[in-house]
Amino acid sequence: MEQSLKSEEPGRVHLHVFMEFGQAVDWTSLRCVVFMGVRPDAAPCTARGPRLRQALDHGHFYVYANKVGTLRVETSGYIPWEDYPVKGWYRVRIGFMGRQRQVDCVREHERKLAFQAQQRQVADALALLMRPFRPEVLSRLQPWVSQYQSVQLRYKFLVLRGGSQTGKSTLAKSLGHLFGWRRPFVQTVQSAEAPDLKAYSPEEHGYILFDNVNHMDFILNERALFQANNDLHTLGASRTGIYSYSVWLFRCPLVVIVDLSAVWEGSEPWLADNMFELFLDGPCYL
Repeated sequence: MEQSLKSEEPGRVHLHVFMEFGQAVDWTSLRCVVFMGVRPDAAPCTARGPRLRQALDHGHFYVYANKVGTLRVETSGYIPWEDYPVKGWYRVRIGFMGRQRQVDCVREHERKLAFQAQQRQVADALALLMRPFRPEVLSRLQPWVSQYQSVQLRYKFLVLRGGSQTGKSTLAKSLGHLFGWRRPFVQTVQSAEAPDLKAYSPEEHGYILFDNVNHMDFILNERALFQANNDLHTLGASRTGIYSYSVWLFRCPLVVIVDLSAVWEGSEPWLADNMFELFLDGPCYL
């Protein structure tokens, strides 16, 4: 019996039990180990051959050993050091390689923090160069923004299209500040064939920005996703499906940045019906 050190509920305990059976056990129907109406979370030993006995002994020792949080230990008579030998790695699992991995993780974390600090410094310096956006540009965005004030079956995505250095990306990344949304999740698309939203978090990100889309097929191949409807959308699909994942983007503002050199036909029927296109024929800032 151990104290649940990671539980927020004071006094919570959990039980660790290691048992050997003479034959395979079906844990879905084994009722003799049900405790207070709950069947335990059980996992079989995967070792085979000459390593099986050693793996079983290690399992017995792991449950028997006194650890931080241990409250009580009982055994049916299989005593370590008496009935089976205790190897050094039973007691200390972190060897040279494990400690080296810990050092590498700390170094990587420190490098990440240093990079983030440097990136924030650059962002602060660039913020001083920001110029106000043209009022007429912001007013043209209002019809698109207002759709998110009500519940709808689907929502139109925003397309900011224009030449280089017109401020498309800067405007898109400023939408959160302008309209009170959380920071954007940004995917720089370029030649990518599909959205990559594995790192998107609705608790952290207020909208999604697909920057530098080179071809309209990027949207047309994922039409349902770009409608921000109530469906779950599967991405990362493959023949085996081991890399697939699902996202729910209901009512999530979606923004697409398209340069004049991209393959884009705004008159394409589906695009015309489902997008809100804002064409910038010049700088969007004063």
